[in-house]
Amino acid sequence: MKSAIIVLFLGSALAAPQFEQFKDLLKGLAGDDEPGEVNGDYEQVPYTTIQKFDDYEERVYPSVKWACTEMTYERSEEDNEEEETGSEWNVIKMMQEMMNKKSWKTRPSSKMFMKLFRYISGVNEQTEEIEMSVPVLTQMTLQEDNMINKQMCFYLNKKHQENPPTPVDEDVKIEQNEEMTVFVHTFGGYAMRDNVWIKEAQIFAEKLSQKADSIDFSKFYTAGYDSPMKFWNRRNEVMFLVNPNEV
Repeated sequence: MKSAIIVLFLGSALAAPQFEQFKDLLKGLAGDDEPGEVNGDYEQVPYTTIQKFDDYEERVYPSVKWACTEMTYERSEEDNEEEETGSEWNVIKMMQEMMNKKSWKTRPSSKMFMKLFRYISGVNEQTEEIEMSVPVLTQMTLQEDNMINKQMCFYLNKKHQENPPTPVDEDVKIEQNEEMTVFVHTFGGYAMRDNVWIKEAQIFAEKLSQKADSIDFSKFYTAGYDSPMKFWNRRNEVMFLVNPNEV
């Protein structure tokens, strides 16, 4: 019933009082989950927090297996318009775009996500389903001529770490990371476009500039923990890798 009411709101222009009612309605849908609790109980990739700073922390991630896919594309394919993290109006915009299936499905990130989602849904040689986990981890490298290289990965849960199903899509690979140490900044709001991640990464990089000799700034990682249908109390992270010889 609530979903139907939301659709009606989205189909019309909202006056200020109506918007406040709509905002309250969406807050009701946000639930009581803490940031990162995607419907409460998805398995999360393990890590150890080494130390905490004012608004970021240092972590170590063990060597684990992921299902990954990669794509290089022009930045404009993902960022058709500006997005403001945490904006209530942005929630409306994102829901309108998600209901426009054609627009949503043509985005590079959506294509990559669906390749991985089909894999864990049983489109593999063993036709075996794998439970969704968090976060969706993405490595982003900004290239020349406004191009972006992105590798998106799903963490394979403990049950499938030793012997994961074999992908049938040649664009999906099973990869295992080496143990890595990273600096991590966590922020809220919607981070569904590249320009949001890039902006947060640039701000974080400036904050880490005094540690520049020990950090790999040639790329950064993003971690998304929440479904698009979780409106508030969201958890997003950007990470920079500490050079192995500095660990």
